[in-house]
Amino acid sequence: MGERRAKIIASVTGFHFAALQVGAFLAVQSVSSSAWSTYAALTSAWLAGTLFGLWVTLPARPTILAGVLAFEGLVGFTRVAPWSRWMFVFGIAAVAVGGLWAGGFFTRAARRRATDGVFLHENNGFLLGLVATPFAFAFGGRTALAALPLITAAALFGLDQISTQERRLEP
Repeated sequence: MGERRAKIIASVTGFHFAALQVGAFLAVQSVSSSAWSTYAALTSAWLAGTLFGLWVTLPARPTILAGVLAFEGLVGFTRVAPWSRWMFVFGIAAVAVGGLWAGGFFTRAARRRATDGVFLHENNGFLLGLVATPFAFAFGGRTALAALPLITAAALFGLDQISTQERRLEP
């Protein structure tokens, strides 16, 4: 895979992580709690998912898809059961599942010894997502919030497909 494509994948991955993390927090805080303890619990859940993803090798596509489905379930739950006592629990579970690919992504980057550039571009993508996700929520509501991870996952799948095809064509 070309170095340029690896940077693009890392940037889109970072944006995807921000869309999941920030999106989950915005979804939960808008109908449940915006207390520091909610933020701390959701952040801890993301880190727990990431640690699990670091230790257990999971296939990329199903793991990304599981994270997106968990997130979409959370956003759907905020629509059908706002102010539910289960919002906190469901949010923690959804965020932990979303964090699984973070661990897998970093493990794969470390195996390729491409950590310097990959982490820089993943971080830059995350920062862009950190800004874009609240704007999407502010101007597009839960619909835009739900769309972001779908778009970033589709972009990741498309980039992965292109990379797979290029590897097949290499001698």
